[in-house]
Amino acid sequence: MKFLKSISDGFTLAEVLITLGIIGVVAAMTLPTLQQKLDERSNITALQKFYTEFSNATNLLIYDFGQPEVWGLKNNDQDSSEQVLNLYKQRLNMTKVCGEGDTTCFAFPVYTYDGTEQKITEAQYRSWALKSFVLNNGVTVFFDVNEGNFSVFFDVNGKKKPGRLGNDVFAWAVNGKGKIVRYTDSSLNGSGTDEDYNYAFEIMENGWQKKY
Repeated sequence: MKFLKSISDGFTLAEVLITLGIIGVVAAMTLPTLQQKLDERSNITALQKFYTEFSNATNLLIYDFGQPEVWGLKNNDQDSSEQVLNLYKQRLNMTKVCGEGDTTCFAFPVYTYDGTEQKITEAQYRSWALKSFVLNNGVTVFFDVNEGNFSVFFDVNGKKKPGRLGNDVFAWAVNGKGKIVRYTDSSLNGSGTDEDYNYAFEIMENGWQKKY
């Protein structure tokens, strides 16, 4: 009775219900945006951690085996791809390695940032006959080896959606000197020209902030 009396002294039950309804609508509108921001921050944190982990692994390999330009890497060569994978297996904590063309480690298709176009389809990946692997933190990775250098494609979100470049899927390259560079860097033999694979460096160069 006291509760009903307090309502009658202040707000009517209808007014309370309307207010609660408005709060519910506002929450429904803002929660997806909030979740998107949380996912974005989580992906950037994972990107930063993988960069540190991969950079350390690369430096250790250079100390042990020299710079990639002396590894004898060849373009579109299965032995070279196997060589790079085996080298990093010594320095990265891989929990699963998938064979050539096996898509169970990496989620396909990979979409553009806005999700409107497929950039890497499952059929394309199978045709490349590359190997991929999963790290103990859930990050999934595959290498694309060129003459004296190689590119690295990775999904910091594992096989979870959305699988979009610049969101949870990124790429960079390791040049002949062992430096991690943009996918389109001019120091690379057979460097790519697609800027869609440079989002990782845009985040890194903006102090690990996403500004695109």
